[in-house]
Amino acid sequence: MINFEICKEIDDREKVWDVVKDVKKIPEFWKGTRELNVEETSQGIYEGDVRFAFPSKGKVKIEIREGEKRIVINYLKGPVLGTHEIYITETKLCSKWNVRLTFPFSLRERWTEEHFKSGTQHALERILSYSMR
Repeated sequence: MINFEICKEIDDREKVWDVVKDVKKIPEFWKGTRELNVEETSQGIYEGDVRFAFPSKGKVKIEIREGEKRIVINYLKGPVLGTHEIYITETKLCSKWNVRLTFPFSLRERWTEEHFKSGTQHALERILSYSMR
């Protein structure tokens, strides 16, 4: 299992939320997601396909929880299974991962977890930088 949480301090909660909730921008900030082809199936719910930076694809369901200032990315099928939550508190932008890797990716889980942590740090920094424009 890959299970960790990383948070960064924020100045303007609403500006950061405007960036986070735009699902079309996910590949721009989260470099492990090369391509995201989702459609809104109901208010705040998106479903479709994800293509990862490593050569693999999967199925996702993304929930935008406006009142909670949280998006939940559910990885349903593919090399990554589980959830990735991105949420905003009064003072922080956080990313929480709770996923497992399928075979053969599970053979390098320790390395992959460190890679995910590093990618998460950079993604949060990109989001914060973009929100300051």
